[in-house]
Amino acid sequence: MKLIKRDNVTPLHPSMEAREHKYLKHLASAMSHYLENPHGTELVCILGSGYEKDNRHALETWVAYHRNEVFEKRLEGRSSLDYLIEKLESLLAN
Repeated sequence: MKLIKRDNVTPLHPSMEAREHKYLKHLASAMSHYLENPHGTELVCILGSGYEKDNRHALETWVAYHRNEVFEKRLEGRSSLDYLIEKLESLLAN
């Protein structure tokens, strides 16, 4: 009989907060691919708190900051990704 370590097992029904966090990370990842430069650092000062190591982590911080707006758009039936991309493009254009 082989024992399974508890920390290696993912619960079947993760909490709502964990699912939201995972969703936000997926959004940030999709935006990172959209920008085509996840490993650069030029967005850290613009989007992040200044402590992130690269653009991808800065995007995660920025998306988490806009968490409430993301879930409002989902409730309205709008694409959260499209909304965030529009918001990011307008921020970077200024």
